[in-house]
Amino acid sequence: MAKVIFKVLTLLVTMQVSCAMAPFKRHVMLPAISRGGARPGLDPTCLAKAFGTACMGQGVLNVLAPSIETPYGGEEINECNAKIIRRLGLCVLNIGVFFYCLLFKGYNLRVSASLNALMWVAENISSLLNSQSETTGPSKASDIIMLAFTAPVAYSGLNDLLWFGTAFKACSVLTIASSLSCISPSLGVKLWELKNDDEFTPGFVSICGAAMGTLGTLMGSLAWGVDPLTSAGYTCAAASVLDLKAFFFTPEVDKIGHNKTLLAMWPIFGAVTAASVLL
Repeated sequence: MAKVIFKVLTLLVTMQVSCAMAPFKRHVMLPAISRGGARPGLDPTCLAKAFGTACMGQGVLNVLAPSIETPYGGEEINECNAKIIRRLGLCVLNIGVFFYCLLFKGYNLRVSASLNALMWVAENISSLLNSQSETTGPSKASDIIMLAFTAPVAYSGLNDLLWFGTAFKACSVLTIASSLSCISPSLGVKLWELKNDDEFTPGFVSICGAAMGTLGTLMGSLAWGVDPLTSAGYTCAAASVLDLKAFFFTPEVDKIGHNKTLLAMWPIFGAVTAASVLL
């Protein structure tokens, strides 16, 4: 109960702080964009910032403390599921970093894309050097493929190379393709060649697939020239649909035993933000 109350309070405080600071931030957006939101009083940029901040907080929590997501009633989560949760956290953290760099600071897309790509480069290299394919998975081939797509994004973005756009588009396509595990978790477990998995693993794979689909929507929108705020709206819409599917219409996730009331906050938050931005 304390954990639930803490997350709810954190979300509310995040929204209040973002709204309070909105007048003092310079929004570097396309000048022609002007939206009133789905309802009077709902500021689209404010809600998008709040959603991004919540993603950063949840992503950091998943990456640094994957055992908090344990379904075992306090027992230590196994290494395979912890690996999935960390990568789930990286996806969610990437969304938060994109929102922060583009909506809060108005940085160039290359900056946020390079930062996020470097996170995956480090994750994949660490997995390869520690031979995690033999203990937890994913396979070496999977790590090498991800490294082959993320390293060019980081390199071209940091060095301001002309082919950054092509590399970023390719990486966004790979991310979207990886979200298929949300539809078929068992297939995802086989394709990723996970080791030492258990009955809870497909559920975590499904949630990770939903996060990848959400991140892929954001990356694809930005890669093909959609402005940051509209991209944020598409991302929140995708998050709402994919989270709803993963949390409430996936039997494998039911086995984990998550608090459904708490999980419902994400699709609701995403739907409200998407409506405010896009309508």
